[in-house]
Amino acid sequence: MSSDRKRDSSRSGGEDDDYEVREIHALTPPSPPARSGAARSSSLSESEASSEQFTTMSREFNALILAGSTMPVGDEEAGGLGRIQEEAAVAETNPLAIVPDGHPFEAVPSRRRLTAAPPGDGAVEEVSLEIVKKEEVESKISAWQTAKVAKINNRFKREDVTINGWESEQVEKAAVVLKKVERKLEEKRARALERMRNEMAKARRKAEEKRASAEAKRAGKVARVLDMANLMRALGRCP
Repeated sequence: MSSDRKRDSSRSGGEDDDYEVREIHALTPPSPPARSGAARSSSLSESEASSEQFTTMSREFNALILAGSTMPVGDEEAGGLGRIQEEAAVAETNPLAIVPDGHPFEAVPSRRRLTAAPPGDGAVEEVSLEIVKKEEVESKISAWQTAKVAKINNRFKREDVTINGWESEQVEKAAVVLKKVERKLEEKRARALERMRNEMAKARRKAEEKRASAEAKRAGKVARVLDMANLMRALGRCP
């Protein structure tokens, strides 16, 4: 029983080892056995692929050296490094490689994240564009303000002219009414003066009449007294 268990465990361990080896090291599917001519052609193709890979690696290395020698300072340096890293990451990625689930490939960094800030000329252009936009907005605001103020002033002038015309009309109406009142007052004054004059003349006439009647009465009484006095003298009698 123990020997059977050991055999089973050895078989299971062997199967596990085979599974791990296939998962880690089997980068390409195993090629089927072929004839000697096919083996020679495959070896030639592999040698050509390795030589091409070597040439591409040497070219990339030379490109890295040139990029490091001509690398700018500041934001441009960050942009250049980002581009170099992106190219290196793209070159090293092998879509046919078999990798265990615990260690997946990292996502290839996008160009948007690797692109650095714009260079100095771009910043100057942005600042100049902002200044131009600000000046344009300021000019539009000034033009709008001038147009609004001119419109308000013109409206005020029209209202002022209307008010002046209304004032003149009201003054003329008041002057006409005043003239009418003055004319009526003059007529009333003339009538009142005429009436007063007539009353004064009438009073004078009445006074003359009363004076004449009083004078006549006085004269009659005086004449009667004189007659009685003469009669009494003639008779020799006392009054």
